[in-house]
Formats: sequence, structure tokens, C-alpha cells
Amino acid sequence: MGEKSVKIEDENESKKGYHRKSNGEGSIFQRSDGRWCAKIQIGTLENGKPKLKFFYSMKYKTVKDKLNTYKALLNNNPDEEANNTTVDEFITNWLTTVKFNDLKPSSYDRLEATINDNIVPTIGYHKLSELTAQQIQEELINSMRDKYSYSTIKKAYNAINACCKYAISIRRMNYNPVSAVSLPSVHQFERKPIRWFSDDEIMRFKEQCTFIYKNGKFRYPLGYGMIFIMNTGLRLGEALAIKWGNVDFEKKQLSVESNVVMAVDRKSGKKKRVQINQDFLKTKSSKRIIPLNNTAIGALTQIKKIRYFGEKSYILCTETGTQNKPRNFCRTFEEILKRAEIEKCGIHTLRHTFASKLFEKNVDVKTVSMLLGHADVTITYNIYIHLIQQQKAEAVQLLDEI
Repeated sequence: MGEKSVKIEDENESKKGYHRKSNGEGSIFQRSDGRWCAKIQIGTLENGKPKLKFFYSMKYKTVKDKLNTYKALLNNNPDEEANNTTVDEFITNWLTTVKFNDLKPSSYDRLEATINDNIVPTIGYHKLSELTAQQIQEELINSMRDKYSYSTIKKAYNAINACCKYAISIRRMNYNPVSAVSLPSVHQFERKPIRWFSDDEIMRFKEQCTFIYKNGKFRYPLGYGMIFIMNTGLRLGEALAIKWGNVDFEKKQLSVESNVVMAVDRKSGKKKRVQINQDFLKTKSSKRIIPLNNTAIGALTQIKKIRYFGEKSYILCTETGTQNKPRNFCRTFEEILKRAEIEKCGIHTLRHTFASKLFEKNVDVKTVSMLLGHADVTITYNIYIHLIQQQKAEAVQLLDEI
């Protein structure tokens, strides 16, 4: 299929045909899309077919290094260099070779940050083959308690755990030391209170969103977009990916099918953060149908009058019809907050306001969870526990009126 096969020793060697090699040696070829691909047989499947491992990169040298590193890791009798491999070296290689093709760009960025910010500075200097549960417990987990949230600590725990499991699978470790490491109790951490708008703040916010100059122009062309998000509970990335074709005015509903993220575009070989449209969403539950209330329909109607470039165009587009950037939307949000004299808060406040209003109307937590696109109702419960408890208390008070 337009692939060029080459020996792994030299990029400029013969590119004619496919060079078969013995099990475990591997080969490299260039794909029709320009990427270099290395593949190595690591065993045989039950049906007799070879079990293969693949590595990809835009650069030949990078994919060659990945293949050679993996071959060293697979060696049953690691040499002295392999035995001296540090946690830093191994987990970095695991990230760039094993996880590169497994994760969404934004997820990869978060894992990379966890490794570079938390794991490497604390236990990175230890030899992988000598890593102990005590070192992980004391130098990584316990050292993070007073500086980070529970979720950040758990991310570090999950990362080193997954890496050690991989090390065991390729016979670089005999056991997983993380199995004897304990996470701190989640109850030891104060959860940052969520912020949502009060009724008065909603009124002032909407006044600024819909402000019109004497010449008939809107001060904030994206203002009705804010009202739209506040009445649908969409994540900002989801809202920026919505096209007019996703809206059914007749049925009064909206289909959420994609998401916008800012991530490093690694396939280009440049470590620069770019805006990426993902057809896969944050969770399976994120792909959903959202009913539209009258306020949301009204906001969409106004947006269409202000900026409309066809059914395939984005709802919250720029003045030229291109897809908007998260930072532009957030900048407008901050300006509106100032004019409305509302304390500074994040754009997620719009989503929290949507959820809080649902709970005020006694909507059950499962329905709220589905509308928000949470993977599990437990997530919704943990985020809005104070609102839910308040709802329960008010429900019990109704018994006094019987």
C-alpha cells in the first residue's frame, strides 16, 4: 500500500521489497502518509499468526531508537546497561513508545505532565530493578500530600502503577511494588467548592451578554453563546465543536458528537500546542442528546442572526466563520464578568450554574449526570454533593407541612 521497507541499520539502504527478519529482530518501513513505522514480532497468537508490536514517528531516527529500546527491554538476559536503567529513563521511554498511540492528545499531555512534574523529580533517580514500595510511598505519594489535591496524587499513583505493570510484562521487574503502596484517604483533602451564579448574578450576566449599542451592534457577539452554554451545561470544548447541523430546532434538541482540545501536535514533530478537533469525546457518556429549553433556542436564534455561515459551520465561530479558540471565548467571558461586577471565576461556572438550577428544580442526580455527560453518576454526586445534601434537607422539611 505504498509502503517503503528498509533495514533498521540505515535509512538509505534498499527500499525495494520487504526484508523478512527473524523473530525479535524487527524492521522499519515508511508509510504512504510519510510516517516511519517499526514493527517487531514478539510472539505468536493462538491462531498461529505473528503477534506484532508497532512504533510510529515522522522521523526515521526516532522510530529506530524506539525499536532498539524495546528490543533491549524484551531481552531475557538484560545487559548491565539495562539493569542500570533508572525509573526516569524507563517511564519516559514507556510514555513515548507504549502510550503514544494509546491515548488522545490531551490525555497524553496530562500523563506527560504527571511524569515530568511529579514522578521523575521524586523517584526518577532510582534504578527500576531496585524500586521498592517504601520509596514510592515515602518519596512520591507522601511527599505530595501537602502540596497537591487527591486527584493529582492519584494520577501519579496510576501512572507509576501502569508503568510497573508494563515492566513486569516485558520481564524487567519481578513484582509490582505499587501493589503495596497506599493512597491517602480522599476525606483528608478539602474539596475545592464549586462556583455557580446566583439569580442576581445570572440577571446581571445576561444583561451584559445581550447589550446592544445605539447603532444596533452587539457589544459581545459571543454573548448569546454564553447564555447558550449556561442553558445546556456543555463543556467549552464541546460547545466550540457544535455545528448548526447538530441542532434540531423542530425537535428542540442538540447532538454532542465532538470536542475541541488544546494539545501538543506531536505527529508534526513540533512541540507546539494546537487546537485539535476530536471525534472521540471525554467519556462514552459525553456523546449525548441534550433537550433545548426556550432560552437556549432563543440564544441560538440570535446567534444565527449575528453570525451564520451555513449548516456545516460552527455555531460559536469567529466573525470570518472559522472555529473559535477557547482562549478567545474565555477572554470575552472575563470581560463580561467585569462589566457585570461579578467576582472572577472560570468558564466552567456556566456549566455548574446549569447543574445547580436542575437540582433546585428537584431533578434527580441520574438525569443531571446524563445531561452533563458524566461517565458515572458517582462523579456527579461527588461534584455536587453539597447541593444534593441541601436538596435532601429541604425535602425532609416538607414533612412538617403534612
